[in-house]
Amino acid sequence: GRRILISQCHTLILFNTILLFPPVSCCEAQVAQSPELLVIGEGEVSTMSCSFTTAYQVFQWYQQLPGREPTHLLTASSENNVTEGRFTGERLENGKRSSLHITDSQLRDSGSYLCAVDTQ
Repeated sequence: GRRILISQCHTLILFNTILLFPPVSCCEAQVAQSPELLVIGEGEVSTMSCSFTTAYQVFQWYQQLPGREPTHLLTASSENNVTEGRFTGERLENGKRSSLHITDSQLRDSGSYLCAVDTQ
């Protein structure tokens, strides 16, 4: 069947929150993330990336808020940016990397962000 790889979690912490969310256990060795922890101020742009040793056509980005299940944010499947509201996803480096940007970051964005790829 189809396998899904989910990268380690990107945890976004805004300055006026004190919550740290434990990372979800995931990941295979071929996935790298940066940064592991991002602390920013409200209104700033947040940027996080996941990199793979193999190229993929489609990247899925998810947001996991504290105590909630992950929810799908967007699908990045070309070299063009994909924007859903304040969230922008990119497929970069011929499919070996994807980045997620959050513009005008808000306190409600605090949580974990996950990148997934379809290995088929």
